[in-house]
Order: sequence, then structure tokens, then C-alpha cells
Amino acid sequence: MQNATAAEKVGDVKARAAPRPPAKPPTGQPERPSFNQILNNAIKESGNPEVIKLKEEIDAIKKVRGDLITKIKENRRRLNYKEAESVAIGRLLEIEKGKDKDGQKRKRIGFLKRLKNKMEFKISTEASSLAVEKDLVRKIEEINKELSEAYKVIRLERKSEFVKKDIEECTTGLKQFEAQIVEHDKKLDELYDKLRKLLGIERSARQKEMPVAKPRKKIQHHETQGINLEDIVVIKKRKKEEVSDEEGGA
Repeated sequence: MQNATAAEKVGDVKARAAPRPPAKPPTGQPERPSFNQILNNAIKESGNPEVIKLKEEIDAIKKVRGDLITKIKENRRRLNYKEAESVAIGRLLEIEKGKDKDGQKRKRIGFLKRLKNKMEFKISTEASSLAVEKDLVRKIEEINKELSEAYKVIRLERKSEFVKKDIEECTTGLKQFEAQIVEHDKKLDELYDKLRKLLGIERSARQKEMPVAKPRKKIQHHETQGINLEDIVVIKKRKKEEVSDEEGGA
């Protein structure tokens, strides 16, 4: 009986610790519309084709901007990987160079290659006893090992150069993408200004205090002159006033 009680307690604790599913809205209650839905509805209600066209142009630029941000993130991940790889190769290069401080291994590469070619040619063209041939094969294997050791530094140096070029390409790509982001931000500012004028709204106090967009290391979502809920309230209030004036005039 005591064991059963303990198990029940454990089960109760687990049930409390388990994450609760997100609360669903009551049946029959409509979900709250998103900000973009509210904005799109306000623009459609304006009935101005120029406003609708401007919104479409804004959406197209924001999509291109979003694609650029994705490319920037990918480039930054690749850049971080390449920088880490460059550091690792640099450390290995120091270790291998320390093993051959006087450079004798590298100096012997030419001699070893000629000796290897000579032995291989002898095996393929001259008739030799099995013992002699085995001895030549053994010597070739030893030469290959020595060549492999001698080539370590050279391979690492080449790899280091390739990685450095990749880092330069990533850095250049990032600068280009970020410059394009800044240009798109300027264009969005212009379009939002036009949209505000057509809708007859002014920038909020917070937006007026914001400085002009400048290039920044971390690209964020454009918010310099974006229309907010406060602006939409102004639009709807103005429309109600216009309707009231028309009814009063009638």
C-alpha cells in the first residue's frame, strides 16, 4: 500500500512538471487578427489604388530584404566556421614546422621523388628476382612515408591560403549584403512617407525621435518609419469622422 502511494506521488509530481499545452481560445470566439492583417484591412478600406500599389511595393522590398538577411546569416555562419578552421590550421602548421626547423624534409622532396621514379622504372622494365623486387617495393613504401611527412607543411600552407581566401570572400559578401540592406531601408523610408501622406497620418512621437538609419553590424527588422497600431487607429477615426460629416450633411 505504501509503494502504491509513493508511485502515485511520483506520478503527481511528473504531471505538475510536464509543460502545459498553450491555451486555446474558447469555441466560437474569433482569433485576434495580426498587425499585418489589421494594416492590410485599413489600406483596403481606404479604397485608394495608389495606396494599395505602394503597399505591394513595400511588401516586395521587404521580401527582398528578408532574403538578404537570410544570406547574411548564412555568410556569418560560414565566416565563423572558416575563422575557426584558420586558427586550427595555423596551430597545426606551427607544430609541423617545429618538427622540421631547418627545413631538411622539404629540401629532400625533389631527391626522394627522383629516387622513387627510378625504382618504379626498374621494377617495370628490368627482370629481377622476387627478393630484389620485394626489397625495391619496401624501399618505395619508406620513401612514400618520408614524402608524406615532408608534404604535411606544404599541404597545410596551401590549405591555409584557401581558407584565407574563403574568409575574404565571406567578408566581402557580408559588406555587399549589408550595403544593400541599408539601400532598401532608405527606399522603405521613402515609401512609408508616401503612404503616410496618402493616408493622411503623421509619424508618431517615438518615430520622430528615432535617428536616421545608419549601417549597423547586426541587421534588424526595419522599423524606422513603419506604420503602427497608433497610426491605424488614426486612420479609422478619421474615416468615422468623414462618415459622420456625410451623414450630417445629408
